[in-house]
Amino acid sequence: MTELHADPLHPLVLDADTGVAELAGVRYLASQPVRAKDGRTVLYLTEASRPMHLFKFVGPAASSGALPHGTLYVASLGADGACEGHGRWLPLVLARHGLSVRDGYDSLQAILADPADAACRAGASSIEGLFAPQARSEGGALLLCDRATPALTWREALGDAASLSFGWHGTAAAESVDTNLHLQRFGSAAARLRG
Repeated sequence: MTELHADPLHPLVLDADTGVAELAGVRYLASQPVRAKDGRTVLYLTEASRPMHLFKFVGPAASSGALPHGTLYVASLGADGACEGHGRWLPLVLARHGLSVRDGYDSLQAILADPADAACRAGASSIEGLFAPQARSEGGALLLCDRATPALTWREALGDAASLSFGWHGTAAAESVDTNLHLQRFGSAAARLRG
């Protein structure tokens, strides 16, 4: 595994061969790393065991494969039942978006240890289905694992992977896209989007 985060409390470790990442003991399916316009590194993530949210991790440019720190964001699609819209990335950090001591979070470690709960409390969109993220030019896609076709695609504002907003649309078309081989072992499911 390639270590992409050097903080001992919550290192982000990515196995580029399988597309699996680990952050604070939680496993994620990960896209290939992409570079933001300012040189930072960005990874798109979903929970590995039961995908429910779309995350992205943004950190400084890798130096010898290590990122000294970074921020985990979760997607809010900003629409209920729509097929397209504008979303934003919510930072999963202390004292923002319902993630304070009063809400039961006393540290960043507590947030990162249960990202699904933190995402729900922050107001993130829930995305049901079995899928994995893929980085694409100026954005990304959530791919259905049984067909390796996109269930959701997004374009980052200004085409910058580190942007805090994005435009998105759900797709029903079976357009073919390049994918990582690791998607094949996660079975089949249909995706359903909920705002």
